[in-house]
Amino acid sequence: MEISARRGDDGAYILQLGNVEFDLPEDVVDALYEVVDQRLHHAENLDDENLKEKITFYHNLATKIAGIDDRLVQKFAPKVSAEQLVTIARLAEGDVLYNKILRNLSRQNRRQFEDDYAHMDKITEQHACYHMEQMVPLIKQAAAEHKALQDEIRQEQVGELE
Repeated sequence: MEISARRGDDGAYILQLGNVEFDLPEDVVDALYEVVDQRLHHAENLDDENLKEKITFYHNLATKIAGIDDRLVQKFAPKVSAEQLVTIARLAEGDVLYNKILRNLSRQNRRQFEDDYAHMDKITEQHACYHMEQMVPLIKQAAAEHKALQDEIRQEQVGELE
């Protein structure tokens, strides 16, 4: 849509949006400018706050994954990209998840992951959020499969005891 603005013969501003025209007095244009300016600056602050909350959530998630069974890592690691795997390893607290990922990869994939980890040493918060948003469904799916398997094993053990 094409937007244009001009002054009319009477001094009023004429704002044209496509084939619709608005005649606006100067005080309305000033108020409109203030509202747009405020919304733009307020949106930046909200975006920063949301980004910080997401990073905190993903940091906690990655740290929790570091403490779970290796089989869960085995399920989701082959399904994600190198960037995603490096991102989650870097978000986790300490080297526990990094070592867990290494332990659960084949020798060739392990070397590739180590190279990727060394080369991807500067990941922005925006990229980290992007990669983690893509991984969360895969992690949830792997966790659900793992939980179902654990429940099945428990039921078998209960059946053997009876």
